[in-house]
Amino acid sequence: MNTTAAAVQANVTAATIRTWCRRGVVAAIKQAGRWTIDAASLAARIVIGAMRTRKATHVIDLNATYSGQLLPDEAPRTFTVAVKQRVSPDGEHLTVIRSIIPLLADKLDAIADPGDRIASLNALAGAQIVISDTAHDDWEGDPIARERGLLRTTYRGGAAGISVDDVFELAAQIRTQLVA
Repeated sequence: MNTTAAAVQANVTAATIRTWCRRGVVAAIKQAGRWTIDAASLAARIVIGAMRTRKATHVIDLNATYSGQLLPDEAPRTFTVAVKQRVSPDGEHLTVIRSIIPLLADKLDAIADPGDRIASLNALAGAQIVISDTAHDDWEGDPIARERGLLRTTYRGGAAGISVDDVFELAAQIRTQLVA
């Protein structure tokens, strides 16, 4: 194939393909001033490139802390994430994440008004996330559960700029991280 077709297939520029040809990164021959690229060699190079460009996943620090005030005239308190695993009497494996405030620190810090930040801290203070390994039909449609109860929260909203969906997105990320 020619450099244009190879560039389209590899999702790179034709100049990159020519560089690969010159350096021997892909098997190619030059005839009459034009490169002819071996398709199998190009396919192998594409696979190698895909392995190198895997996106780094964001790791959630489950030992995070956050300092903030629950009342305007009190000293700041430090909140620390607590993760506990247990098995319910019916055999359901549960991961309970308490004190989720540090996990939402970026959203809290984005709240400009100090009063709104304090109100948000209060709304989140008792909130927790529960990750289950067992789905239950009775959780379907419940506003504090997703995926038939595989993800649950006690948070019902009320924090400025932090929705229940934000908490469920966090829960899903934690679940993925714990499984890996």
